[in-house]
Order: sequence, then C-alpha cells, then structure tokens
Amino acid sequence: MKDAAAERIIANASALFSERGVFGTSLGEVAKLTGISKGTLYYYYPTRQSLTEAVAERCFAGISEGLVSWVESVAADRTEEALGALCDLLISDGGKLRLFVALNAAAEPDSELENAVDRAMNEWNVLIEVGSMRMRPDAAAKMKRLNAAVLPFLCGLAALNADGDYSREAFLALILG
Repeated sequence: MKDAAAERIIANASALFSERGVFGTSLGEVAKLTGISKGTLYYYYPTRQSLTEAVAERCFAGISEGLVSWVESVAADRTEEALGALCDLLISDGGKLRLFVALNAAAEPDSELENAVDRAMNEWNVLIEVGSMRMRPDAAAKMKRLNAAVLPFLCGLAALNADGDYSREAFLALILG
C-alpha cells in the first residue's frame, strides 16, 4: 500500500461499494468522500478495476483473518456461541459479507476479480468446515451437510441488509433447529 491516502481511499470505496454496489458508485464519489481530487484518486488507482481489486483484496483478507480467529475460538461446549460469532463476523461486523456480495456481483466472467472471489469462497468454506469439526457432534454433522449452503445463506442475509439479530436467529435456526 502506498500510504495513508490509499488506505482511506480503500476504506471509503469499501463503504460506498457495500452500500451502492461497485457500478452504482462513481469514482468521483469515492474521491469526494475521501477528501481528495479525482486526479489524486487516479494517481493511486488508475482504473475502476484497480480500485475494485484493491478493495477486494482487503475485504477477502479481512474475512479470512476473521474466520481463522473464529476457528481458533470454536469450542464444543459453546457451539451456539460459536455459530452466533460466525454470523456476527460475516454480517453484523461492518458488513464484510455485504461488501463481498457487491464485489461478487461486479465480477466479470473469467476476470481476475471472479477468480479471486472463487478462491476466497473455497478458502472460507474450508475454514468454516474446520471450525465446524470443533463443535458439538450434532451441530458439526449438520454444518458438514450444509457447508455448501452456509456462505450463500449468509450472503443472502447480507444482501438483504438484514438486521443483525434477525440474521443471527435465522442462521442459528438453520443449523441448530
């Protein structure tokens, strides 16, 4: 990363992309929110694609780091707490998964962004499966059966911008219900 200005650009672009989508956000809006000129924005990110890829890299790394921490925190005697924490991490905590949904929607077929989305989803599915192995046997078995649906379900809740408590309840009902 070049400097603090680049960090602010990514943070502001992330917020706007999450709220309005990648193509619903102009680069001028990103520059204005960041408090810089469009020329300065283009100095750091010469194209929408380069900015989108930088946002995706940050978003995907943040979710991966959060999932690794989540895996390390899962304990069999606290399965419901662990599932709630997973939901909070991906939906309630800054809308990380909502941003992922926006980035996924912007990915062109066979693009670097689409490849990055696919790699991230595969990594996250593995991390969720590893975490589920540490849960109570009944919840672990259900998570294993539903593993392919867990992220799409949470993405759906994120895309709906569902309330955090509602999302948690719906997710816990799916896994534990």
